[in-house]
Amino acid sequence: MSAAPPVATPGPRRIAVVGAGWAGLAAAVHLVQAGAQVQVFEMARRPGGRARQADGAAAGFDNGQHILIGAYSATLALMRRVGADPDTLLLRQPLALVDRAGHGLRLPPGAPLPAFARAVLGARHWPLADRLALLAAASAWLLRRFRCPPGWSVQTLCGGLPMAVQQQLIEPLCLAALNTPMDQASAQVFLRVLNDALFCGRGGADLLLPRAPLSALLPDPAWQ
Repeated sequence: MSAAPPVATPGPRRIAVVGAGWAGLAAAVHLVQAGAQVQVFEMARRPGGRARQADGAAAGFDNGQHILIGAYSATLALMRRVGADPDTLLLRQPLALVDRAGHGLRLPPGAPLPAFARAVLGARHWPLADRLALLAAASAWLLRRFRCPPGWSVQTLCGGLPMAVQQQLIEPLCLAALNTPMDQASAQVFLRVLNDALFCGRGGADLLLPRAPLSALLPDPAWQ
């Protein structure tokens, strides 16, 4: 009777990740922790993609997005996973979308729904009718579970709001969150941002401002 052939023991998976931006680094860290052998390919001289310390620049000069928000729970968890402490590296401040004259929305701390209502009612540079119109629109979005017909733009979604609210709140928020004008931006994506930031959890809309170069927040510790 012949012996059974030896069973090959599979080795760790070998996976290539193309791009060492924040998304690529997140994938690489997850795969390494799952036991894979990972090779990351990046054309730039340092990792970080569009949010890193600028190549060849003096210390303190960054390339890319400088603001995170409290709703970025997965990003904050990844920072902790690679040894970067968000509480030390980021300055947390309440959301304030205001112009030079101080007109706009300032979100107080607290539970999200009461905080938003207090912020809107406290924006006394808007007439009471404008504030109530914004609260009515937000209530309608909430009741529809922040969904809208596909293909709607932010302009379609918010075009019925008072012009002051559009110009001082919706338009700057749309540009900041989606980097796209209201008439071109997806209303569904915009509603998702509003839901995650303003209505999902305490501190979700807080601004998280880097105290250190962008590379120190995630790219360098993840790379290491």
